[in-house]
Amino acid sequence: MEISVNLNTDTYCKILLIATLGLLSMHLGLNYYNHQVAETSWLLHQLFELDEENNIPTWFSSFLLLNNAFFLWIIAESHYKGFRAAENSVDHYRIHWRVLAFGFLVLAIDETAGLHETFHTAIDTNWAIFGGILVALVGLAFIPFLLSLPRTIAAWFVLAGAIFIGGAIGIEYLSKDMDEDSMSYGFAVAVEEGMEMLGALLFLFIILREMKKGQTEGE
Repeated sequence: MEISVNLNTDTYCKILLIATLGLLSMHLGLNYYNHQVAETSWLLHQLFELDEENNIPTWFSSFLLLNNAFFLWIIAESHYKGFRAAENSVDHYRIHWRVLAFGFLVLAIDETAGLHETFHTAIDTNWAIFGGILVALVGLAFIPFLLSLPRTIAAWFVLAGAIFIGGAIGIEYLSKDMDEDSMSYGFAVAVEEGMEMLGALLFLFIILREMKKGQTEGE
């Protein structure tokens, strides 16, 4: 059964992109003002600082990840032609689509609950090292899945994943020894969180575009 999704992909993703850029600009503006002009108000800091938890940027990032989880699950339970490099590839790799959906759900929960921060406080080694190992193992396991997709889609998926992981793990690891009260750290946080949001948004755009294309071709 193919589930119909009546959503203007371009408009929806443009709105999410504007919101992403707005939150990043707000964070950078607040950091510049705080270090170069005067101390920012506690309320603005709590609401828009990307390095804080349970605030507007955190909820927005979680929302992006939940979007991916939701639409990936729809793909797993449907038969969208746009994701087929070979006949029945969606059906054959249904478990992979479900694992991806579950993975994005876990990331969305982690974004608001701060699970990886809790893990980080419980160990002596930076959590990014363990995260990198896990990503490498999952990536190897998903090579057959990627090869089952049309090359263009697979390439976009890899690019979106590289952007997201580069921010979540790469920048996180590189900024581990930075002074958290410095403007350079604030910039590093913007790069990290920005890459995460843009990577998730790119992935969402690709799956929505291909779902829409599959629906159009099936009409």
